[in-house]
Amino acid sequence: MEFLKHFFDADSVSVIGASNTPGTWGLGVMSNLLSSSRKRKIWPVTKSASEVLGIKAYRSILKVPEEVDFAVISIPASEIPGVVKECVEKGVKSALIISGGLAEVGEEGAKIQEEIVRIARGGNLRFIGPNSMGHADTSSDFSTLAWLREIQKGSIGFISQSGTYGQRLVRTAIDAGIGFSKFISSGNEADIHLEDCLEYLAQDGETRLIALYIEGLREGRRFFRIATEITRRKPIIALKSGRTEGSVRAAKSHVSALSGSDIIYNTAFRQAGVIRVEDEDELFDVIMALLYLPLPRGRRVGILTEGGGIGVMATEACETAGLEVPHLSPTTIERLDALLPPRWSHGNPADMTDVITAGKLVTFPCLQVIMEDEGVDAAMVIGGLGVEMYFRMASPSEKLAPPADLLAEEERKGPGLLSEWINTLQKPVVAVKLFPEAVSELEIYSSLRKKGIPVYPNPRRAVKALTHLVQRREYLESLRQSEKVYGKGTMPIDHS
Repeated sequence: MEFLKHFFDADSVSVIGASNTPGTWGLGVMSNLLSSSRKRKIWPVTKSASEVLGIKAYRSILKVPEEVDFAVISIPASEIPGVVKECVEKGVKSALIISGGLAEVGEEGAKIQEEIVRIARGGNLRFIGPNSMGHADTSSDFSTLAWLREIQKGSIGFISQSGTYGQRLVRTAIDAGIGFSKFISSGNEADIHLEDCLEYLAQDGETRLIALYIEGLREGRRFFRIATEITRRKPIIALKSGRTEGSVRAAKSHVSALSGSDIIYNTAFRQAGVIRVEDEDELFDVIMALLYLPLPRGRRVGILTEGGGIGVMATEACETAGLEVPHLSPTTIERLDALLPPRWSHGNPADMTDVITAGKLVTFPCLQVIMEDEGVDAAMVIGGLGVEMYFRMASPSEKLAPPADLLAEEERKGPGLLSEWINTLQKPVVAVKLFPEAVSELEIYSSLRKKGIPVYPNPRRAVKALTHLVQRREYLESLRQSEKVYGKGTMPIDHS
């Protein structure tokens, strides 16, 4: 996969189809490249202007006076074969083709795409696309995306077979404070396939977790062979469309993808250790859990809740998912008795009934007690947070401001303590909001996220995330056991 390195850190880039017209790909890509913190030579190529964004433009890439490492092509489909031929003559080794209207639209477009591939292969030119949204590397600050600049640096490598939906997922991640190592919109995959990109990310030291949006695989057997090796060291999370006949037809017309049998995909994903998710909510719920939490040793969940009803719902969600909600040990019950009023539920879920007892905030102390129970592998806390807001909502009197401020200060220490307990006990903890925020999120939830503790809007989503953590642990354990018996382990198993 050495050839893919040139796609992520080119020193000289030509934008073929560069433009000064607002709203065009040619302007968007140029703007993004020029705003990079790393200075590269940018060569605009266009027949419609002598300069683009103040930089001298050329009518052909053959007129560019220096070598070109990488070309971004955004021109009408019919003109692409001739331009690719010029790129080959120029000695360009890698390119990304944004232009659509090829194999995804019908027979005529497919013929043009085949001609592009023939010319490129004859000249040793590798390319992403066509019909690609672009790509990005946050480490080298190199991006060919036209409409997206603010990608945060992180450890997720993301490959999407859809441009616009891929961009939606990236923007969703940005809003959640999640960063990426690399993003690739693979488009029609006429030359470089998703499998090539996956193999590259497997070797990429900046990528800890790989996320995929898949409409159809062109090299299914290769994908699952590669994935089986990767999932020993890095989690792979796949959002795969094509469950229905209509979505299969849509995928074919979108990126000329062959979706295949959904049952086969499900089975193969499971055998390869690939985590399949249903939608973008579950995708990012699992990403947050896998990135920051340890894997639970088992399926037993301790639940701390501010209310009885939602605790019942959380219990049902756990047991429906195959998780256990065990009895708390007598020692744990005794310790909780010392913290809570007599009317607390005396069981699991532990309904605190009061978040403040004898003038003290009890949520975090109770959570610590539950985490320390040897019969608990993971914990969930529902509500019990945001005391300052509750005080002021209940009584806006200025007389209550001092105690409210003291409790709020005590609560602010909680996320740091919880993070220490998670690391010490190696037990994951997830938080669930008791109420939706009408205007803005409570500060405490933001603080939890900054400490790597995921926050979910309801118990069902929190349970799904925990279930994926459990299944990841069980998958890795099955590999260890298999290797003890068969001695076939060749790669280190790691979960960060």
